[in-house]
Amino acid sequence: MSLSERLAVGPPLLMDGAMGTELIRRGIESSLPLWSAVAVEENPAAVREIHREYVAAGTELIITDTFRTTPRTFLKITADEDEAQERAREATGRAVKLARAAAGSGIFVAGSIAPLEDCYSPQLYPGDESADGEFAQMASWLSDAGVDLILLETMGRLDESREALKACRRIAQPCWISYILSDEQHLLGGETLVDAAALAEESEVAAILVNCSNLELSVHAVTHLLALTSLPVGLYPNLGKSMPTPEGHMEEVYTVAEFAEQMRRALHLGVRMVGSCCGSTPEHTEKLRAAIDAL
Repeated sequence: MSLSERLAVGPPLLMDGAMGTELIRRGIESSLPLWSAVAVEENPAAVREIHREYVAAGTELIITDTFRTTPRTFLKITADEDEAQERAREATGRAVKLARAAAGSGIFVAGSIAPLEDCYSPQLYPGDESADGEFAQMASWLSDAGVDLILLETMGRLDESREALKACRRIAQPCWISYILSDEQHLLGGETLVDAAALAEESEVAAILVNCSNLELSVHAVTHLLALTSLPVGLYPNLGKSMPTPEGHMEEVYTVAEFAEQMRRALHLGVRMVGSCCGSTPEHTEKLRAAIDAL
């Protein structure tokens, strides 16, 4: 069954949970600026094991650990442009292989593309001229490595989202876009969810989601999205009761029971894919599996 066919039939699709914060929870080096990309280079076995635990918990889709495997990020730790390009290309390919090895057959693999700079600081966007080539390069690397779809995630502003979507349209891969929000009707950069949904529609993406936003806010936001678009709608919120730090740390988090209750609400609203973001663990995926199976 293709991904589009799976979204059209059967119960909601279960996505996996956090990678970066899960590496940190296990005491594995994930320091900025590379963050979770450190483990792709230095501890690939840990990345593969986390993927496997999400698969064992019942996920149908795992996301590659490529949130920061970009030349732009590697240039923050080396002044050699050739080295940055090569390390980024190798890390991206390795991350896809790790996901594929854990997925086996029957599990979809989504290639993650993040904002070019800090996802919590959309004002750092370097501009369309830089974005065009950088997004196209990442999309091409991920597609060549064998992902099933491109997932533009934690996108906080429309101009950057537009450039990323343009890059995705150049390759023969389904594309999902997922936004990070400041409130239930606005992106983190201030633009409206109405305009974000319109951009997704006109760009012919395969699905629109909300991620790494507050749990309750995310559930409210998808009620609006479901009224704004005919596209499949999904969410994978973080567990923080306030915005995480750039390193993914959260002062206060929702309990597993609170998470499960809110996500059951989202499922009954009619979302087509659910998962979890920063602060989550395979236990949260198990709870979502049980909630979907109980529908």
